[in-house]
This record gives sequence, structure tokens and C-alpha cells, in this order.
Amino acid sequence: MKPLLVILIAITFLSFQKIEKVLPRVFIFTDINIDAGDPDDRQSLIHLFWYANELKIEGIVPERYEAYSYKACEMAIEAYTHDFDKFKFKNYPKAEHIKSNIAIDLDHAKQLFIKAARDLKSPLYVLIWGNMSTFKDILQENPELAKNIRLITIGTGLMLEKDIPHLPKSWKKYAPCKQINWNGDGRNSIYNDVRFKDMWWLEINWTYNGMFTGEEPKQIFKTLTEFGSMGDHIKEVVKNEPWAQYFRVGDTPSVLYLIDSKHNIVDPTQSSWAGQFAHPFPKERPN
Repeated sequence: MKPLLVILIAITFLSFQKIEKVLPRVFIFTDINIDAGDPDDRQSLIHLFWYANELKIEGIVPERYEAYSYKACEMAIEAYTHDFDKFKFKNYPKAEHIKSNIAIDLDHAKQLFIKAARDLKSPLYVLIWGNMSTFKDILQENPELAKNIRLITIGTGLMLEKDIPHLPKSWKKYAPCKQINWNGDGRNSIYNDVRFKDMWWLEINWTYNGMFTGEEPKQIFKTLTEFGSMGDHIKEVVKNEPWAQYFRVGDTPSVLYLIDSKHNIVDPTQSSWAGQFAHPFPKERPN
């Protein structure tokens, strides 16, 4: 009976061991800003922080430094800190840890990204919430990083004519029906670079529209604004935007894709909270 006893002891020991969930590692490039543009990234950042226990945030690059992008992140962190302390968040990262992973400038962004992408213990999910120019520059300078990257971009579809007035002044203006996508020149530069044709890349072109459609976003906004300082913050950032009085989080389908507990994140062809996707060019671009 001794062998059976050993087996039972082993099973009992394993059953009491704490099995840690492996959280997806994420790195975000965002065009968040204060003085111009769409406030959706400010709400999307709060949405990310609400799920910071489901993800491992390894970097946030607020690309539009000239538009007080870092200050916008600091304000969101202040709200997170207040709620973290008041509500005794469990299994959430401390605010100081998140803030240390927010790039203060482009040099810092490069350092953070290269460090995260070179960690081969698990894939790095890179979420693009706006222009892809900074990501493009770093990737093309360090093409070997692509093998461990899982890229998720938002809004790569061609923009509508009515969107042109909302573009940053620094962006090029194109002829009708030829205007660039929301990810800028960086998207096509990477797409046309043969070094990255095998890179894992999920383009979410239209799911974000579902975040804006119907009455539900208004109802959700009204409810969420009642929850702590972060709830206050998502209301504050749209107070001067009468057209945006709803939960305007067009960038967070990338987050929804990763936090859907019933979804295998390595397979976009499965149905998920961000949609179900197909391979448009299975031979030329298998990933």
C-alpha cells in the first residue's frame, strides 16, 4: 500500500498548491492627450486600469507629448491611486508600479519596449491606440523583436471624410477617398516591410464602432461615473465635449480581446468579446 499512499499524498499536496494565473503581458501605444483630439483614450486608459488585475501592464507610451499626454496619464494614475487606497484593491498592481512603466519621453519609450519585447518567457501583446509611428520606428530599428510580439491595432480602416477635421494638425491631409487610416503612415510602412509579413497581427477595424452605437454606452457611462475617482475621471474628461457624453472607449476592444476568460487569445478565429476574425491572406501572411 505504500505506493498508493505516496500517490495520495502527492495529489493532496498538489490540490493545496496555489496555481497562479499567467496574465497576458501588454504594452500600449496611445495618442492620449489633453488639449486636442478625441477624449476616448482617456476613458480607455481608465478602462485598462479597472482590469489591471487581469493583465500585466509592462509599458504605456503616451505618444503626443506636445499635447500633455503624460499629464493625462498622471491624472488617470491619481484617480487609480485614490480608488486603490480607498477600496483596498486586491491583486492589483500598485500605482507606483504602473507609473514607472509610463514612458516620460520617446527615449524612455524605446527602453521600456525593447526590455519588454526581449523577455521571451511569454509573448508581448502590443496594443496600438492611435498612430503607429513610434512603434514603427522602434520595430524597424530592432526587427528581431517581431518574433515575440502579438500586435493588436485599432481603427486601421480608412477614415471617413467627416473625420478629417478631428485629425492632429501635424498629420497630412489627403485627397477625398484617399485619406489615411487612424494608425497613420506607420501602419502601411510596417505592412509593406517584408521582414514583418509573418508577424502575429490582429487588425480590429470595426469592433470599436460597437462601443459607440445605441443607448447602452450612455447607460453604462451613467452607471460607471458613480464608481470612485476613476468613475469621476471618465466623466471629467468629456465635460467640455457635449457629443461624447457616453462611455467612449473605442480603443479597448484590444483589452476585451485579452480579458475574455472563455477565449483562447492565441486564436483570433474563435469568437471573443472583441469579435471573431478571419485570415484575409492565409498563405502570404499566415499570422
